Amino acid sequence: MSTKRLFSLILAVAMLAAIVAGCTNQNGAPISSPPAEETAAPVQSEQPTQSEEPQQVSATGKGTLTFARTESIATLNPHMYTSDIESCCIEYTGAALYGYFYNDDKSGVSLRACIADGEPIKMNDNGTVWQIKISPDARWANGEAITADDFMYSFKMLLDPKLVNGRGGAFAEDYIKILNAKAYYTQTEVEGAVPTWEDVGIKKVDDMTIEITTSIAQDATEVMSHLAYAWTVPVYEEMYESLMNSDRTATTYGTDIDKVVCSGAFTYNAWERDAEISFKKNPEYIKQDMIQIEKLVMKIIPDRGTQLQMFEAGELDYVELNSSQFKDYEEDPRVLYSPSIYVKYMPVNVNNPDNPILSDVNFRKALFLAVDRESIAKLLNAKPANYLISSRFLADVTTGESYRNSKQGSAIPDDHNGYDPEQAVALFEQALAAAGQDKVTITLTYRNDDADMTAIAETLQSSWPAIFGADRFELVLNGLPTSQSNDQIRAAKTDPTSFDLGFAGWSTNELAPWNGLKVYGSAWANRYDTFTSERYDELWTLANSSEERFDHEKRLGYVAEMESIWLDNVSGIPVIELIDKTLKADRVQLAADQWVNRVGFGWIYASVTDAE
Repeated sequence: MSTKRLFSLILAVAMLAAIVAGCTNQNGAPISSPPAEETAAPVQSEQPTQSEEPQQVSATGKGTLTFARTESIATLNPHMYTSDIESCCIEYTGAALYGYFYNDDKSGVSLRACIADGEPIKMNDNGTVWQIKISPDARWANGEAITADDFMYSFKMLLDPKLVNGRGGAFAEDYIKILNAKAYYTQTEVEGAVPTWEDVGIKKVDDMTIEITTSIAQDATEVMSHLAYAWTVPVYEEMYESLMNSDRTATTYGTDIDKVVCSGAFTYNAWERDAEISFKKNPEYIKQDMIQIEKLVMKIIPDRGTQLQMFEAGELDYVELNSSQFKDYEEDPRVLYSPSIYVKYMPVNVNNPDNPILSDVNFRKALFLAVDRESIAKLLNAKPANYLISSRFLADVTTGESYRNSKQGSAIPDDHNGYDPEQAVALFEQALAAAGQDKVTITLTYRNDDADMTAIAETLQSSWPAIFGADRFELVLNGLPTSQSNDQIRAAKTDPTSFDLGFAGWSTNELAPWNGLKVYGSAWANRYDTFTSERYDELWTLANSSEERFDHEKRLGYVAEMESIWLDNVSGIPVIELIDKTLKADRVQLAADQWVNRVGFGWIYASVTDAE
């Protein structure tokens, strides 16, 4: 199958969307980072992305689903997680007030209540006060009822200014802006005084109802979207408190499976660090009837070659294929295709004092123009990307129109996919002259356990000197395991010498690009690059908080301007948009015959026939 035909097939079903650090791309968990639309309309997929034959759902499916991830897990605390794999674990085991779930016919998913008892109730005319009732059927895994007190405590700890939990800032302001929440979290004065917890717009109405007051008008879907994030999963007060240190600046909640209480589809079964974590079905889960499998086993296998060997030996139920592996399975009917949320880009550390030429936008543009994206994409069975927002992001959740196909998204020039070596050399020479240098050496930090990144790095190491001149330019490769590579790039916030160039790709909210673009803004704590722009931050606020956000075309215009600002600054160099390929064992029967955004292939809703 040609790359062009493959990508066209995938885009035809890119109809719903993604998470902040969500894991649905691989594992299909029910909690997600939903859209900021005025109605919670389900989105349909037009055609299957698997083999031509639809999958049949087993009526009695049980069994164990076994799969692998490359990363390690540091915490299971929903207030503190930072990685995709940690998000997955929390989404498997925690239930939020709202989430994305399959429609009855499995043709799509919709945002609806999970622990909540129905949609938020608007309590005033201007949409700043909302009440959320909690279902009387909601239970912790230990059988205790989940009540308003659980959410009041969880949200208070999430925003606690002494704990400074990493997810607190996003909870304070994202889809909705909770009154005084950010000022309380950051201990910032409002009208001459620092807000106390009592000033924050989160109140208990009765044992089964909480009330949220926002600082701007919101709609019901925005409230539901905000309360569907993994970090809004409730924590268990008694345990959280018992694990708090004496000065209440830290808790060890979630540092082991016996230090967390679950509320979601699964509970933790066992955890061997850096090797394996397993989960068992939670009979107290409010939507347990949706779950067929009895057990999940997630193995930590950094090497994808080893993962594939284990799959072929029957030890894994599905495995992600990198580009080199895919060549051997291109015609295999077991391969499932899906659009990736990622545009792989190279963040540039513009503040590195050891390599000041990186601060010259002409030098960064030279690097951008010297990337032969078409050749790299052909090598990796991917799509060349001289843009930031991937094709999986939607312009309109009700129609499924891709942002890249919209009037605003298609305005980025794509002649030669941003490749212009002649112009690159001119800008390179200009930058060297301005810096008073005869030669420049930069280091590219990348994940050496990722075959695609390794291939890109090695390609650039040979192609860039060929364009700029080997006597004038050198690219040094710094290959590290995933966790070390990520840590080194993110360390630039405190150590500006930590890297020159790196690799990154964000799993963020593709249902609402205006919201998902927060990960490139200056307020996003976990970002990879050092990009800052007051105008960018202003546009994000306009697209997400102003009354103008309800003008759809105007909001898409803000998205286009944000993308253009990021691209013009060249604080990151986009390279390719990936196409995910997954090899599935025949013993796994999927719940639906198509890939759907936010749920993916719905692995946790599948059934598995265990070996006799």
